[in-house]
Formats: sequence, C-alpha cells, structure tokens
Amino acid sequence: MTRSTANNEELARARLALATAGADVALLSSLANVTYASGWEAPVPLGALADLSYGQPLLICAVKSPEAVLVAPDAYRAEAAAQAAVDEVIAFETFDSFRPTHSRQSYLDAVAEALRRVGATGGRGTLAVEERALPLVVERLLVQTLPGWRRIDAEEPLQRARMVKTEREIHLLREASALADVAHRCLGELCQEAGRTEFSMWAEIEARVFAAAGGAIPLTGELVTGPRTTTVAYPNGPLDRTTAPGDPALMDLSGRTQGYWFDCTNTHVIAATPTPEQRRYARASQAACESAMNALRPGALAADAAAAAEAAFAGFGLPMAHYAGHQIGVSVNELPRLVPYDQTPIEAGMVFSVEPGAYQGPGQSFGARSEKMVLVTPDGPEVLSTFVWGI
Repeated sequence: MTRSTANNEELARARLALATAGADVALLSSLANVTYASGWEAPVPLGALADLSYGQPLLICAVKSPEAVLVAPDAYRAEAAAQAAVDEVIAFETFDSFRPTHSRQSYLDAVAEALRRVGATGGRGTLAVEERALPLVVERLLVQTLPGWRRIDAEEPLQRARMVKTEREIHLLREASALADVAHRCLGELCQEAGRTEFSMWAEIEARVFAAAGGAIPLTGELVTGPRTTTVAYPNGPLDRTTAPGDPALMDLSGRTQGYWFDCTNTHVIAATPTPEQRRYARASQAACESAMNALRPGALAADAAAAAEAAFAGFGLPMAHYAGHQIGVSVNELPRLVPYDQTPIEAGMVFSVEPGAYQGPGQSFGARSEKMVLVTPDGPEVLSTFVWGI
C-alpha cells in the first residue's frame, strides 16, 4: 500500500532526531536507514543488478520541511514508487542491452537533483550523512556543490530514532517472527530422523519459509550439527555433513521480509533422547533466554537482562558465553544490546532477539543456543516467537 510522506511516522522520527542534532538536510545511504526512513525495502546488493548499478539507493530529505526524495536504480523505479512514503523517486540509469548508458553520471545527476529539490543549494547549512556508508563519489559531489555546508554524522540520531518501534514496525516484526516459527517448526520435524545432510535440511527449511513468505527472501545464519555446535564460529554452515542419531542440531536463522528481520535460534538432538549433560546445557540456555526476556520491562536497563541471563546460567553451574541478545528491526542486530555495560533504559515498543548460549567447547560434543523474539509492552514482555524449545 502506498503511503504519503505525511503519514510516514518513521521519517518523522528520523527528522526529529536529526533536528535535535542540528541538521538541516540528511543524506542517508545505508540499507537499513534508507529502508527505515523511506518505507521501501531497499534491496540487498547481491547479484548482477548490484554490479550494473553504479550507485546505491539514497534517501535525501529536508529536516525542517516535508521534502523527501529517494534516489534508486531505474530497475526498481516502479516498486520504489509504489512502496516508498516520499515525495518523489528519482531513478538513475543502470544498464541497457540496446543503447549505451552512463550509470555513474546518471547517478551523480540524480543525487544533485535530489539535493536541489530538498533545498540543499549553495549558501550554508548542516548536512547529516552516514560516515561509514557514504560513497566517496557522493562526498566529492558534496564538496563541489555545497562547499559552505558543515557535515555531521547521522548514525547516532538515526539509532535514536529507530530505538522504539512504531506500530507499523511492530506489525512487520510480528510477520517476520511468524516466518521464524515456520523455519523452526520445520527444523523440529527434520530432527526426528537421522541420515539427512545439513544441505538438504537447509533446503527444506528455506523452501518452507519462501512458501510462507510468498516468494524468496534473504536468509542468513547457520545450521550446524555434531561437534560444530560446541563453539561459536558464526556463520558456520550448513555443510555437506550427514547427521547421525544423538547429534545436536543448532540453527540460528535470520531472514528479511518487507524490510524487517527475524532472528531466532533453537537446538535439538537428532532422533534420540538427550543425555543428561545435553539436557543441562539446553535447559541452561533456555532458562537464560526466558529470564532475560522476563527482565525486558519498561524502566529496567539492557544490562539487567544480561544479568538475569548470567544468573540463570550460574544456577546450572555454567558461565555466560556471550551477550544475551540485541534489538532487531531494519537491521538484524540493533542497539541496545544485552550486555553488562549497556545502561540503555528499556522502553515499551522495543523488540529484541534474546539469544544466550552454552557450549562445551573444542574437542567436546554439544552446545546449545536459545533465541526468541520479544516485544516490550507497558505491562512487560510479550514473546512473539511461538515455536517450542527443541529439548
């Protein structure tokens, strides 16, 4: 459904944060922030079109007035115009089989025109850019066309804007979480029998997720079985390994749908009853996940959830192996993260993937990680994930 700039709440939040930072105009260039502020699912740069496009999508917007322009490759013109809640989409040339194109110059012309349309022309002002994602060719254009403008980094203001999710974002994250449920229920079915390869398991899980999503979506993460579950070496599979009865199987799967991510993990024992030690490690990671999720309440701190996970591990005589989780949205791994040193207050509207793990270590045979998605509400945590623990 097409949305207008007027009801683009994410862009409004971005503008408020950018205005507080002193910006007059913003030029956003990362996949996450272009998706967030425009409402268009900016494509992951993979495959032929990424090579045929000289530049990447950009969102250029005024901060104190309503103008917002999306710069996108011409191959995405129609879908960007249909999805993006902006004033205009300016498309630049990529490649044509029957006439020569000049993608670089077309890209620069599109950026220059977008800057003009949002009022960034000569004089003086403050331009917010993403320092770690700004193309050098665009920076050179800015030096030439806006010599009197100072630059500030847009990263911190956008992180602040994205911290608490809008109702639209929460709806999309619920839909993303439902796809993770599909994946992990499929994994549970596949772990009832040994003799499959990790490749074949991954293929079946991918097919189920694609069917539920209504088409192919980006998937990443790991599916590991046997001794590779004993350490964290993300990403680490799948590989051409055939499973045997009693093998552990751990899948940490992330996927992007409609611009928003899911990220969930579960651990199983394949075609066998878990041993007491396997059960101890699995129960420890599950208890740590549930304790950390329960700690995600308005007024608490991110560090409190990490402390809750650590205390749960201690009850099983195990240490905390890594962070307890992270927030999730247009990026798979967002701030705040659930670590002992993060003092960020928890607020209603945040959405986390909570993922503590326990691992026997190199030369051993078992490791477990347990991860579910949870929404912070005014009354406490709402666990979005509905799949059941594998052990």
